[in-house]
Amino acid sequence: MLNAPESSLDIQPGLTVQLSPLHVNDLPYDVFHLIFSICCQTSKGTAAFPVLATHVCRIWRQYALSIPSLWTNLEFRQKKPHFERYRIWLERANGAPFDVLIERGPFQKASVKHAKEIMHLIIPNIASLRTLVVKRVPHKVLRIIFDRLALITAPQLRTLTVKASRKTAWSSEGVPSKWKFKPFIQGEAPKLRELNLGGINPSYTIGRFKDLQYVRLKWSGVFGGSNPTAYDHVKSVQELLTILPNLKYILMGDTRHHEYWAESDEFQQLAAHLPPPFTYNTLAHVSIGASIYNTNAIIASLVLPELEFAIDWQQHELLIGVNCLESIARSSPCPLSGLISLRLGGGCSAINPDTHPRNYINMGYLEGALDRLERLRSLSFDRVNFEDDQYLPCLGRTCPNLEWLRFVLCQRFTMKQVRSIIEARLAAEKKLQPLVRLIVHQWSSKIVHFEEGDREWLEGAVEFDVKKFPLENISGQDFLSVVKGVKPLTHLT
Repeated sequence: MLNAPESSLDIQPGLTVQLSPLHVNDLPYDVFHLIFSICCQTSKGTAAFPVLATHVCRIWRQYALSIPSLWTNLEFRQKKPHFERYRIWLERANGAPFDVLIERGPFQKASVKHAKEIMHLIIPNIASLRTLVVKRVPHKVLRIIFDRLALITAPQLRTLTVKASRKTAWSSEGVPSKWKFKPFIQGEAPKLRELNLGGINPSYTIGRFKDLQYVRLKWSGVFGGSNPTAYDHVKSVQELLTILPNLKYILMGDTRHHEYWAESDEFQQLAAHLPPPFTYNTLAHVSIGASIYNTNAIIASLVLPELEFAIDWQQHELLIGVNCLESIARSSPCPLSGLISLRLGGGCSAINPDTHPRNYINMGYLEGALDRLERLRSLSFDRVNFEDDQYLPCLGRTCPNLEWLRFVLCQRFTMKQVRSIIEARLAAEKKLQPLVRLIVHQWSSKIVHFEEGDREWLEGAVEFDVKKFPLENISGQDFLSVVKGVKPLTHLT
């Protein structure tokens, strides 16, 4: 019953309205449709919601059977798959687009038998397949699934996700497997927009899907070779973008090459013999998992006018080194003119206070680079050596839309200089956006020095906080996680 107790309600003097109990089955069909759809999407547990709904009463069963979209989520997780149940579901779906998830549960013993029966169920309905996800199944199961899909056309398929098991992804020598992934090689998947591969080499098939918009490649040998150079990384990325002309998002990474604590040598001058810059006009989001130096080489060799932000393979904001400042400042057109958030790193190590000898040369391009990032709303300096404040004043006259400013484990700057930046932006009136938030992260053993009255002034002018690392939780303090909602997106957690 709905919560509507029987009572009398005075509407106006001398007039009453009698409220009668309302039953949930009195709801209109379209409301039922909405409720059932939400429950189907959010229900968790062993019992499938559509099945439960059909056992409540005659009306619920009638409604559930009349909604095809309730019967379109087929999950093969159990040791004993529900083949007969899903045959009935596909009949009830009546040609509606359906989604399939295949995990390793059914393949611990009867691998080949179950794999063949799953494909025997899917292929007759392949015209309506919308999403196919295959996660960490045995190698022989992968071959059964995709050998059968090699000859098939899937006209409605929009998302394909394949995550190989460790043995399939890597050989005993720690290099990518040579297994050739060739789905639809003699068929078609004309509406495929999203491709997610983990431990699968995409080289043999990815060029056929020209309309891909979202591509994620992890441990897929995308950078090539066991010890690729920065030139190899750049060339691989440029070649990949060349064959995929419509991407909006790309993730490419090999976590074996990821170094979290970058040393100052990672921000040395980029090699002069890198390939010339390559322009790609549609990318809005990029994720790169490589060493700091190779990542910077990739960034410096791309012109991405629509790129709003970049993240790494852990979904931290990507650390773009100070050795990229020259490219941002001098290349024509500006390679990163669309950035709204930038995490700029280098010049010193979080562990070793030594500064790279080229720091003063790289930082000399800071003002020229920031002057070209007119859309920038958030700027984080990560382990940057400011060499006694000589580079900071430019923030009082560049980046007209800057709102958030962070200093993470930085060296040789003063809060007096930071205050002068905020004052300069306030004095600029309509030419510059006043800063809204200022955060300083420092080691717990270091004390941020304030001259008399500076801290009180800062707390009154902006949202100001000093965080101590590693004693305090500093997650959720970045612009992308708070404002843009990119989750998880934390730094030093």
